[in-house]
Amino acid sequence: MTIKPRHPSASAPDEFPEHRSGKQLKIDAAHVRRQLQVMLVDARRGRTSEIIDQMRERQERAPRQFALPFDRYPVTDLAGRRTYVLVARGQLVVDFEASRPESDPQRVLRRLGYRPWQRGWSPERPTRVFEGRKTPQELAGDVGQLTKLGITAAPHLVVPLGHIIKGDDYPFATAALGDFPQTAAAGRPGAPAVRVAVIDTGITPEDRTDSWLDSIDRRSDNTELLDVLPVVNGRAGDGRLDWSAGHGSFAAGIVQRVAPRCEVRAYRFTRSDGLGTDKDAAEAMLRAVHEAAADGVRLIINASIGTPAVDGVPPLALQSAVRTIVDRFPEVLIVASAGNNGSKDPMYPAAFDGVVAVGALTADLQPAPFSSHGDWVDCSCVGVGVVATFVTGTLPPVPDPAVADYTFPANSWAVWSGTSFSAPQISGLVARACLNDPKLTPRDAWDALLAGRHTLPDYGRVLRVLPGTPL
Repeated sequence: MTIKPRHPSASAPDEFPEHRSGKQLKIDAAHVRRQLQVMLVDARRGRTSEIIDQMRERQERAPRQFALPFDRYPVTDLAGRRTYVLVARGQLVVDFEASRPESDPQRVLRRLGYRPWQRGWSPERPTRVFEGRKTPQELAGDVGQLTKLGITAAPHLVVPLGHIIKGDDYPFATAALGDFPQTAAAGRPGAPAVRVAVIDTGITPEDRTDSWLDSIDRRSDNTELLDVLPVVNGRAGDGRLDWSAGHGSFAAGIVQRVAPRCEVRAYRFTRSDGLGTDKDAAEAMLRAVHEAAADGVRLIINASIGTPAVDGVPPLALQSAVRTIVDRFPEVLIVASAGNNGSKDPMYPAAFDGVVAVGALTADLQPAPFSSHGDWVDCSCVGVGVVATFVTGTLPPVPDPAVADYTFPANSWAVWSGTSFSAPQISGLVARACLNDPKLTPRDAWDALLAGRHTLPDYGRVLRVLPGTPL
């Protein structure tokens, strides 16, 4: 992304106090060290595969409104290692805009045994999902045939799972930071409001009594699905938080820590266990943009999600959505996590042109060992031992002999690690700068915030925002 330092008035304090005791820091450090251990690719591969098997079984038994059946799809990473991504079972995404006009994708797909999965299509949303009774190997063969015919197609990726799942790096309870800071910077009268759209697992249904997260609208389609699986004898849930529960509430809390007076709006694109698709994420981003345009607010999109390309093809629906936003809404800023793959493999949407890709650092501003990195990463900030708001419930999602059960009470806070929790710090920092200057667009604010920042090879510009947890 081109760096064009402008509007020096956007520069603002970018370090925020940590309201925790030394004793609590020691407790958190032990948990954070465990999070780092299980996030290292070689150490967690077997356990992650086991977790994916558990999720797959839960999804296959779940009611339709909660379920996303998926399969492993084999890929090769940049280092030549055989691995896999997760794909929605039997589904392809087709980009009509990128396909040859004479190719007639619908006719060809019908001949191959596919039918439209979703009704409704418009030129603004040129990607469509098709479904067939296909194995991953058959999907791969069909993609090859379609490519030869000039039709741009790819397996329908499950977006944040696969390369964003971090094994059993459970969040752990930590000390609360106190009531919402009512004296925080507010938008100036008459200036366009500033909104951060958190594209994630949604927002907690809990009405917290500490004021945190209470300004975020809660609807039936954006509250988190905390405990709906497994379904046993017709009863949903087992008294444990589902996988990835609390992820969206944690990201929203980070934004509020950095920019307390900005508006946060939650967009849930996942089903239970944190499973959502390329198309789901793309639709959520487009919805956020159109709502912001209708409301006349300045918008930052925070997408703590990520998936690699498959055979060189990035997620097509997200690619189309980003292209639409960059072309039609150039003042909107999209911020995305770089991923936790620990490699240089580009992750999407972070690696798309026009998106700010955010890596993770330790508390002393050194590269986090799990963070994806490369020349496609624009900036990095602390992503190890970050503290933010969490949800009520019991972890682990399934009994784990290595971790005793523990419960989060009302008004909970947690410590968690990952690039998922670096990205919302940058989103919040940009929102804070916009609140302080009514003339700034989010993109201009971002350019100005980078001015004079130190560069760390493969991790972009270094910004210190929240402190994380020293180890």
